[in-house]
Amino acid sequence: LDSSLFNGGLEKLSRYRIPGIKSKQVNHVFGSCNKTKKRLSSTIKDEIDVIEQCFARVKVLGSDSPTFFATLDEEAWTLVNSWGQVFSGLSSRRCIAASIINGSDSVIQIKANKLVEGGSPCYSIQTREFDAEQGMLHPGGAIIFFGWGVVPNLLQAGNVFMNIETNAFVCDLSVQKSRDTYAEALPGYQVGFLEKSYDEAGWWAKYWLLVRKA
Repeated sequence: LDSSLFNGGLEKLSRYRIPGIKSKQVNHVFGSCNKTKKRLSSTIKDEIDVIEQCFARVKVLGSDSPTFFATLDEEAWTLVNSWGQVFSGLSSRRCIAASIINGSDSVIQIKANKLVEGGSPCYSIQTREFDAEQGMLHPGGAIIFFGWGVVPNLLQAGNVFMNIETNAFVCDLSVQKSRDTYAEALPGYQVGFLEKSYDEAGWWAKYWLLVRKA
C-alpha cells in the first residue's frame, strides 16, 4: 500500500488504482461537499422518508460510474444535512454517517453494525455491489451506516456511538471528536480514514473509511 494514500493524499483516490473500482473516478476530496445546504424535499415527511429515499438512490450506484465516489459522498452529506431540518430546535438530535469503501480485491463480511449509544437502529445503505442475503460487500462496493441519538435533556446528552465489525476491520465511531474513535485493521488488511468531519456544535459526525489488502 502506498503510504501517501493514508498520509494526507487519501482523499484524492482518483490517482490510485483500487481493486473493484471499474471506472476511473473524477477528482474528489471526501468532505468537500459538506458545506452545501440543500432544502428538504417536499416529499420528505419524517426521518424514515430521509432513509428510504437515500436507500433508493444509493442501491443503484455502482463503481462503473466515474462520479461514484463524488455521488456517494453527496448522499452521505444529504443524510446529515436533511437531519438538521427534520429534527430542529428543541427536537434536535445528533447523528453519525459512517461509510466504508471496499478497496480490496476480496469480499468483506459485515458481521455487526450497531449503536452502542443512541436512539435508533444502525441503518445500512448499500451500493449494488452488496449481497444483502450474505451480508457481503464485494470489491468496489460501499455502505453508508447511519444512526441518531435521543433528544438531549437534563439527564442525558443524546450522544451517538457506533460500532462496526467486519472480517477486515473493527471500528468505534463517536459523534464528537474523541480518543475512543478508532479503526483497527485485522490481519491481511489495512484501513484508513478518508474523512473525519465534525459539526462545531457537536450535532453530527461524518466518516469515510477505505479498506485495502495489506
